[in-house]
Amino acid sequence: MNFRFDHEKTLQASAGLLSLEADRMAYIRLLKLLYIADREWLAEAGRSITGDEAVAMQNGPVLSRVYDLIKGVAPRADDWNACIRKVDDSVEWKQDPGRGKLSKGEIEKLIEVSERFRSMDDWELSEHTHEFPEWQHHYQPDASTPIPWREMLEAQGKADRIEIVERNEAAHQYLDSLTAARK
Repeated sequence: MNFRFDHEKTLQASAGLLSLEADRMAYIRLLKLLYIADREWLAEAGRSITGDEAVAMQNGPVLSRVYDLIKGVAPRADDWNACIRKVDDSVEWKQDPGRGKLSKGEIEKLIEVSERFRSMDDWELSEHTHEFPEWQHHYQPDASTPIPWREMLEAQGKADRIEIVERNEAAHQYLDSLTAARK
């Protein structure tokens, strides 16, 4: 199952998390909070917030395109940097990209995840993600190994939703193709 990466939603979700954490945080924290929110939203709503691909890395699971945007090596990194700037090992909120692409439920999920992990420092949060079965199954030292979204569902006891998620995503991709064809 492959999702379509949504740059604007990802930027809005990331900026939203930053605004909840005093507009600046270690980028490892942003990566973990966004991964957790995306993972949980997939299990609860059957959709990804970002549409990003997850990978298992040394410090836990990471959304790969978000990580590339933070590093400034992804397409549209300039758009990202206009709103979220990397400063050393942190990211800071520069400009509000709005919240218009995020649903009320997605915003509530981002808030809930931020609040739930507020008392953990960055490295405790990273260690917490090492408990996720999908990371444990795919982590290989010195590698960036893809984590299939279906394994995130299975790890959360939601394997029964895999078919529904696949149908939903296929329908969204079909609608996107119709919209693109009209332009």
